[in-house]
Amino acid sequence: QSSGSSGINAEYGEVSPMFFGLFRLQPHCDPLLAVIGFFVYLASYIIICVYLLWALLPSYILETLGLTYYPQKYWALLLPVWPCVLLLFLYIMVSLQTVIRCPDFHDSRVYKDKHTDLSEVVREGEIPSLRDLNIINVNKLLYD
Repeated sequence: QSSGSSGINAEYGEVSPMFFGLFRLQPHCDPLLAVIGFFVYLASYIIICVYLLWALLPSYILETLGLTYYPQKYWALLLPVWPCVLLLFLYIMVSLQTVIRCPDFHDSRVYKDKHTDLSEVVREGEIPSLRDLNIINVNKLLYD
C-alpha cells in the first residue's frame, strides 16, 4: 500500500520515483557503474592528497622519501591559478565583444527593432492600445 501523496511506500519502506520530482531513482543500478564510481571517488581523493603533499612538503622531505623526479613547485601554484585566469579572460572578452557589437547611442537600432509599433492613431474616447512611444516625443516631454 502507498501512503498517498507523500511518495513513500509504507509497506516496503521505499521512496517512489515521483517523490523526487524530475529526478528518477533507479531501484537497481548496474553494479559495474557502482564499482567505477567508487574507484573514481577514491582516485580523486588520492590525486588531491598527492597534489597537496607535493605542493606543501619541502623538497628535502620528498627526496628522503625516495622521490627525486617531480615537477617544480612553480606548477603547484600555476595549476589552480591558470583556470581562474582563463575564466577572468573569458569574462573580459565576452564583455568586450558585447560592447563592440552594440550599436552607437545615436543609432536608431538602440530603441527600434522590427516589432516597434509607433502608430499614433487614437480615437476619441477610446483607451489607446499598447504601443511604443516615439523617442522624439518622449525627449520633448521630459527635457523641454
